[in-house]
Formats: sequence, C-alpha cells, structure tokens
Amino acid sequence: MANNQIKTEILHTFQQDVKNLITERAKWEEGEYKTSNNVLYNLLGKIYDMYLCTKTKDDADKEKKKWLINECEKREIKYNRKPTFLQLITKLVFANQNVDARRISSYVRVLNAAQQTKHVMSGNDIPNFILKYGGIEEIRASLTKNTKTPKQRAELGKKLAFNKKAICSIETNETSLHASLINGQFVVALGVANARGAIDVKHLCYDVNKNSNLPSAKTAINNLLSNLYSTSNQKNKIKK
Repeated sequence: MANNQIKTEILHTFQQDVKNLITERAKWEEGEYKTSNNVLYNLLGKIYDMYLCTKTKDDADKEKKKWLINECEKREIKYNRKPTFLQLITKLVFANQNVDARRISSYVRVLNAAQQTKHVMSGNDIPNFILKYGGIEEIRASLTKNTKTPKQRAELGKKLAFNKKAICSIETNETSLHASLINGQFVVALGVANARGAIDVKHLCYDVNKNSNLPSAKTAINNLLSNLYSTSNQKNKIKK
C-alpha cells in the first residue's frame, strides 16, 4: 500500500511539473518575452531536468510515460512509434496550434544532442550549450543531412543578392552622408505600402558596426539573406 502511495505521489508531482511548464510556455508565447531566447532556453533546460528524473525505468517512470502518451493522444500530438521521454515532454509542453511542428522537432533534436555531450550535466547547462553552437536552428541544421545552417544560407544569399538585378534605387540624406562607409554593405529599409502601390520608407538599418552610430541590424539582414537563398532555391526546385 505504501509503495502505491509513493508512486501516486511521484506521478502527481510529475504531472504538475509538466502542467507548470505548459503554463510558463504559454506566458512566454503570449507575453512580452515572445522574442526572448533566454526564456526559451531556460524552458528547454527545465524540460531537460525533467528528462533526467525519468531514466530509472522503474514502475513510476512507466506510469509517467503512459500519462505523457495519453496526454499527447488527447491533444492529437504526433510522436514516433517508440517515443522517448524527451520527445513526449517537449511536444506536450510546446503543443500549440500556432507553433510550427517543425520548430518543436528542432527543440527535441537540440535536447537529444545535448544529452549526448559531456558538456551538459543538467538543465542549467542547456542555455550555454545552445549559445555555444550558434542557436537552435544552427544545431538542428548541423544534425540534419544535406541541410544548410542559417549562416551558410545567409552567405549563399549574399552571392545571390549581389548578382540580382536591382528592383529600384533610393537615396537619402543619411545614405549620401555616409556613402563611403556603407558602400557595398547591405541595408534594410522599413517601409509602408501606400494606396498607389509605392513604398514609403520610414527607417533604415545597416550591416555595419554599432560603433559607426548608424542603426545596425546584422541579425535581420542575415535572416533576409537566408530567406533570399531559401526562396530562390524553392523556386528552382519548382521549375525543375
């Protein structure tokens, strides 16, 4: 009787921990921290700690896994035929109709990679592990055959951008003043389309060092270059 009470208590604690993580994830997605990688990495670290507590394969762990599978099935969450604790917990915590399933699979890949390295001993090590290897998408791409990392796509996007015909040219007092500094650099123009179909440019950001006192947007520019490569690559596949 005592053993059953212990198993019930362990399972209840596990269930509550998972539900708390789901609530924390929802707050992150809906609130001001939606774009904060630090919050995301800490969430993944907590999931990793939960995984570390489910490696004994005793009766209590079997009940935990059974509960996870039931919860995933209730929410119609797809999982592997022989799912791991890491996969089940991660998918359940991040299950949301507005979240790309591919993105969640990336989280699982990152945590799987983490548990195979000697650098990650607990969930506290997860943020540093992700940062060390360039972020979630960099890690996912490096683990996927024939998949280019965001950095690789951005470099290929640069070549495409330099070779593409210009859609239009704009000149401002700011770009004229700093022409020698920004020559050959990529620039992002934030604009609003007007009723005539023209773009009213509201703000400019540059691929230059922050010390230049010009608005810098290296990350945004790399994302756009990566997108240029991916979009161009997809068009070529369709033509074939």
